[in-house]
Amino acid sequence: MEETIERLSQKIDALVVHFQDLRQKYQESLSKIDTLSSQLEHQSNKGQELEEKIKILKLSSSMQTETGDNKAARKKINELVREIDKCIALLNN
Repeated sequence: MEETIERLSQKIDALVVHFQDLRQKYQESLSKIDTLSSQLEHQSNKGQELEEKIKILKLSSSMQTETGDNKAARKKINELVREIDKCIALLNN
């Protein structure tokens, strides 16, 4: 009887240790998920910013060929970039 209780106690101790290991791995996994989600969101925002810059570059290219006035085109592009940057800053807040 005592042997049975001792074996049961050892098995319970082993299960508790295993449970604690699993709980720690679970917490680490949750932390990793949070980190990866944050990185994914950051990369997504960065991708959107780059897409906007591509649109601006395409617009500037078409403006230069149409008007030939580089200074006016650059001024317009800078205004658009500032406006986009303001919008992105508002979205990030």
